[in-house]
Amino acid sequence: MTATAQSILDKVLKNFGTDHLLGAIVYLDCIPVSSGEYIQAGDIRFEVPWDAHIAFIDLEPQRTFGHDCCYLAIRRDGDEVIRIETNMPPSIRDGKSSFHLLWHGPLAPERDKIADYGLTPDSAVVKQSYPDNT
Repeated sequence: MTATAQSILDKVLKNFGTDHLLGAIVYLDCIPVSSGEYIQAGDIRFEVPWDAHIAFIDLEPQRTFGHDCCYLAIRRDGDEVIRIETNMPPSIRDGKSSFHLLWHGPLAPERDKIADYGLTPDSAVVKQSYPDNT
C-alpha cells in the first residue's frame, strides 16, 4: 500500500473507528477531486471545498442498493474530512468505476458474497487484518 493510501485509510479508520468498520469495505476513488468540484455521493450532489480524495465506505457490503454507506471527502493537504451519509453506492458509467478497493474489513463477506457495483478490486489489497495501532 502506498504512503498516500495508508494516510487516507488512517483518516477513514479514525473517522469511523476500526470496530465500526470490521464488516465494511472501503474503496478509494483513484481520481482526486479539485477544490470547487462537485461529486455525486450516492444520491447527494456535493461541492468539495478543497483538493480531496474521495473514499466510499460500504457498511453493508452483502446488500445491494439502498443500504447504509458513506462517502468521505479527505483533504489532500490537511486533516479535514467531510462525511456524507447516504444509502447509494457510486454511480457506474459504461460499466466501470474509478473506485478501487482500499480496505476489506476482516469480518466483511468475501468477494463472491458482496454486491458488485463495478468497483474494481486492487490486486495489492485483497483483505486487511484488524489494524493493531488504531
